[in-house]
Amino acid sequence: MPPSPADGAATSNLRTWEALRTLYAARKLLLGVTLTAAIGAVILALLLPNWYRASARVLPPAGTAFSPLASQLLRDLPGALGSFLGSSTRDYNRYLSILTSRSLHERVVDQFNLIAVYKLEREKHPREAALRELRDNTSFDVDRDFEYLEISVMDRDPKRAADMANFMVAELNRINAQLLTENATRYRQYVERRYYEALARLDSVLDAQQRFQEKYGLFNVEAQTRGLLEYMAALRAQALETEMRYEALRSQLGDENPQVQLLAEMRRAAEARYRQALAGQERLLPVPQREIPAALRQYLELERERVLQTRILEVLAPLYEQARFEEERRVEAVQVIDPAVPPVRKAWPPRTLLVIGITLAAFALSVLVLLARAWWQAQRPLFDHYVLTMPTRQSQSSP
Repeated sequence: MPPSPADGAATSNLRTWEALRTLYAARKLLLGVTLTAAIGAVILALLLPNWYRASARVLPPAGTAFSPLASQLLRDLPGALGSFLGSSTRDYNRYLSILTSRSLHERVVDQFNLIAVYKLEREKHPREAALRELRDNTSFDVDRDFEYLEISVMDRDPKRAADMANFMVAELNRINAQLLTENATRYRQYVERRYYEALARLDSVLDAQQRFQEKYGLFNVEAQTRGLLEYMAALRAQALETEMRYEALRSQLGDENPQVQLLAEMRRAAEARYRQALAGQERLLPVPQREIPAALRQYLELERERVLQTRILEVLAPLYEQARFEEERRVEAVQVIDPAVPPVRKAWPPRTLLVIGITLAAFALSVLVLLARAWWQAQRPLFDHYVLTMPTRQSQSSP
């Protein structure tokens, strides 16, 4: 017949009362162990040194790392070049990378002699041990809602904890400024090289234009060509008019007439000036007509290159000046809202919680040990009986 739920509840209540009787019987031992643990916890808590946490709260500087003029000029450049120096001042990943870097931690270890402070002289690798200890004692918290960074350092000396936190802020600004200066130097060198290349190219173009002008006598091809064509048209019209008057007068007066002979001379002079202009002997455009297309093309190529290099210099000149300014300008990585000050209250150990925790843990462990001991005492007769009857059962089961 299976046990009913009432029998199971009765058995559970019986076991509970047995456990309570066991604990009551050992109440003095339980109380003694708990008091002993409490006294030991108090002594341990009093022996533990105090650790203090100093925190500095910082913000990124307002605006970008560059002035408005540089930012505008960089935005006007192609993406890869425009972002050469760009970085979001709200991006704390850069600052966290610097704060957690080995170089910064080594500076802190050397500055505050942490190997001696942490008493690590006898370690096999004292510097590495000091770096690990420093990493364990520092924390960096970013508040994404209010966009600030908190740098916290724990140390046994409250003043040293504050000094270490402030030193980390100063090192953050120093390393960030150094990195930005290196970027600005590379950018300045790039702009400077392009600027002087464009300047040298413009000088060579101007020299080529000078040689072209000396060779062809051309200074403004468009205006000179237009003037020459108008002049040649006037010469041709004048020659035609003189010829028509000459033929008309010659048919009436004959070749021996002085007026006819004068018109003949005028006609020959007009034809001669026209032919000289075609041959490039006219000072207005001293280039033969057959060479005008090649000269005009050469002139246009030189003029195009001059305009191009002039435009490049107009763009590069302010960039070059701004790059020189940015190279010499010191940029603060962060602005300090609250510098770290020596804390008044300790951050660790929480002595009250430590004493309460150890006392409760000792009490709970004592209860478990007493209950386990009572259970073993109750089960031991059955175990002994099983052990004693085991040889008999083995002999009966053998053939």
